[in-house]
Amino acid sequence: THFTGGSSLPGNFQTTLSSFAALGVDVALTEADVTNASASQYAGLTQACMNVPRCIGITTWGIRDSDSWRGSENPLLFDRNSNPKAAYGSVLNALNAASTNVPGTQPSSPGPQPSSPGPVPSSSSPGPSTPCTATYRTTSTWGGGFQAEVTVANNGSAALNGWTVNLTLAGGQSLVNVWNAVNSGTGGAVGFRNAAYNGSIGANASTTFGFVANGSSGTAPAVVSCTSP
Repeated sequence: THFTGGSSLPGNFQTTLSSFAALGVDVALTEADVTNASASQYAGLTQACMNVPRCIGITTWGIRDSDSWRGSENPLLFDRNSNPKAAYGSVLNALNAASTNVPGTQPSSPGPQPSSPGPVPSSSSPGPSTPCTATYRTTSTWGGGFQAEVTVANNGSAALNGWTVNLTLAGGQSLVNVWNAVNSGTGGAVGFRNAAYNGSIGANASTTFGFVANGSSGTAPAVVSCTSP
């Protein structure tokens, strides 16, 4: 992620990240540096990563400008005296804006979505003491497969400690990959329980998990239910 010459962040940068993620792989921004440490470009690349559930991290090529292979261009977040620059603040602000989410959750201002996302049913099965709801949406489609995301929300006033989502995939659909959850089964009735790092959801907060599946995206799960211990 080397940006040079003061050029603006490409308008399709987030789309590019999403396109790779739709193939069922994680993506990461590595060796990031920007000519003259443009605060807007650093904020843009950070937000793009935050907006793509499978973007797993950002690293810079060095800490201080004096460490950089492009030292004469002052491209990093800290100056030669280890003082944070405006770009550092822009990155921090972008990260703090998503501070209520765990890695892989849906940000408050998601990037462009596919023009034909398919059906977006949602349902919940909260018990008397289980204010847990699950909402399904198709995020990307291609010939013979699709990517989907499920948002698990806590609508109660106390934190949830652990959750399980159950849904039924249509005939011919089968899971290929799952992130931010642990699945039981790959076709038909499938259960998803929280990963080790996202089982706790604060009051009025949410987290998401996603999966890639083979088969047509034309039929979404008829029922998506969520329970919490």
